[in-house]
Amino acid sequence: MFKGFYMAASGMLTQSRVLNTISNNMANASTPGYKGDTLATTTFGDILINRTGNKDKSVYTPLNNSSMIKTADELVTNYKEGALEFTDRKLDFAINGNGFFQIQTANGENKYTRNGSLNIDGDGYLCLQHIGRVMGENGPIQLGTDKINVSEEGNITHSETGESLGKIRLVNFTDYTQVQKVDEGMFETTNPLNTVAMEGRLKQGALERSNVQAMDEMMAMMASQRAFQSAGQIAKEYDQLMGKAVELGAL
Repeated sequence: MFKGFYMAASGMLTQSRVLNTISNNMANASTPGYKGDTLATTTFGDILINRTGNKDKSVYTPLNNSSMIKTADELVTNYKEGALEFTDRKLDFAINGNGFFQIQTANGENKYTRNGSLNIDGDGYLCLQHIGRVMGENGPIQLGTDKINVSEEGNITHSETGESLGKIRLVNFTDYTQVQKVDEGMFETTNPLNTVAMEGRLKQGALERSNVQAMDEMMAMMASQRAFQSAGQIAKEYDQLMGKAVELGAL
């Protein structure tokens, strides 16, 4: 009886986390460069089920493994490219192929993103709003103007004078298992040596859409909600059974 209660309760907790993951994906469905997550689940506390004899209990036959608890395992990020959306805005950039923009925050930390919706801050630096400054080959890129042309290789030139203003630095990761997602679709790596410079292809005047498919997320949300409700109903039934058992035991 208690085994079933544990299974139902753990199912509710796991589906709650699944719903949180789906909700976060849907909230970022329009965030440029966002990569969707999937919560992988697993069983916990496997036990071996045996069959014993009717009289001689020392003789038993292994039947199968069973688990009383289901739990969340890990978040798996889908790094598949999103579709391109053309904006014709000079400070919008999309990356064709692999690679990430490197952003330096105000406290000197490095974060990485596929979001190329950039701006120019009060000091004239190319930046990702609310996050930090875009890194170039020689540090943060200071432009002072939005009159720029950017080649596929990331070279920035003044659109009127032709003056070279720097080059956008793209990086990639040697080991994606050391990469973790943080707020606002940004990424961090636990190992600074995990990043390598790469020659990517930039498209000026375009943004990479989120790779989240809203319809797929809606279907997954409905399935998770049904599983949560079913587990909740089963837990309620077990609770009532345990209450009856206590009443019978008191007689």
